[in-house]
Amino acid sequence: MKVSLVAILVVALAIGSESVSLVKREAPAEFEVIAKYFQDLADTFKAPEMANKAMAYFEESKAQFQPMVEKLQEQLKPFSNIEEHIKPLATSVQSQVAPLSDMVQAQVQDMIKFIAEKTKEMLPPQ
Repeated sequence: MKVSLVAILVVALAIGSESVSLVKREAPAEFEVIAKYFQDLADTFKAPEMANKAMAYFEESKAQFQPMVEKLQEQLKPFSNIEEHIKPLATSVQSQVAPLSDMVQAQVQDMIKFIAEKTKEMLPPQ
């Protein structure tokens, strides 16, 4: 019984150590493949031709959008001095509305005073 138990233990240890060594051998190979992929990717972005392609694309896009930007600037020129036109108009409107707002404010204050007086009259004397 002891011999079979020891034999089973030895076989289990052998299988366990073999599986651990198998995993150890496979893992570095996979990590090396992944590391190589990322290193190649990083090298691709560091390459001068990638920078040149990006600059060429940027210049091409700039050339395409430049006429549209100039056209938009020309269309917006009349609106650049709109503040100069609106400021006198706003001042005029404000001067016309000020007396009306003062009158409305005075009427609201009179109404509040009237309501306060009537409320005091309705209260019983103390």
